[in-house]
Parts: sequence; C-alpha cells; structure tokens
Amino acid sequence: MTVINDNVSRRKFLSNAFMTLGVGLGLGTALVRAGQFLMPKPKAKEFDEILIAMDADIPEKAPLPVEISGNKALLLRTTEGLVAFSRKCTDLGCLVSWDSSREEFVCPCHQGVYDKNGKNISGPPPRPLDRFDVVKKGEMVYVKVKV
Repeated sequence: MTVINDNVSRRKFLSNAFMTLGVGLGLGTALVRAGQFLMPKPKAKEFDEILIAMDADIPEKAPLPVEISGNKALLLRTTEGLVAFSRKCTDLGCLVSWDSSREEFVCPCHQGVYDKNGKNISGPPPRPLDRFDVVKKGEMVYVKVKV
C-alpha cells in the first residue's frame, strides 16, 4: 500500500499566498482607477471679475460695446439692472448689433431678432443670447468670466 502525501510545503503555501495577495491588490487597484476614470470628480468652476466700466459711463438707452477676454459683448441697462450679452448669434455666430429704434438685437446673417433681455423672438436662432454675470461694486462694474 502506498501513502499519498498531500501536505503542502511551507514554501509552496507562502508562494501561493503572496501570489493571491498580489493579484488581489492589482485587480483592486485597477478597479478603483477604472471607477475614477468613468466617474471623475466635477471641478469647481472658477471665475474672475474683470473691471469693464464705471456705472456713469454706461448710457441709459443704448448698450456699451466691450471686449471681455476676447469675447465681444454689449453691456445694457434693462429692467433687471445691468446685463452683459455676448454679441455672438446663437445661430451661426455672427455679431449681433443693437437696433435703437426697436430696442432689439438684430443678427445680420439671417435676420434673427432678440429682445432687450436677450431672448430670441424671431428668425432662426435656437436659443437666447449668452450672458455674462455682472457685479456692481460701488460705481465700478465688473463682469465674471471663467478662468
């Protein structure tokens, strides 16, 4: 009769244990990194305030054209207070101009029309004009732009 020795040697046991531990840690790290890749943390939006005008320099009935970080804008007094609108039409990106007789923004490309509050009221523009946040500190008027 033969005796079968199924005893695992200490060296073989430690080898298997460390191999299992290494594979487990490797797979765990890979899963954590995959989760971080698929669901990244949202970055907080950072804004800077840029001085664009004094309150007294802004006309009552007409917008003041300004350039903010390379973007052309119109600063206008509305019923809501001071508002800065991008001059870029939301249809094709043409520069809108102010029609003082109708008190509306007009796009020369396809005759898109926006009201005094930037809302698209006729023509092909799919949405209202983009806005910049305006902050008034004393007599100084600042516009918030994304960094």
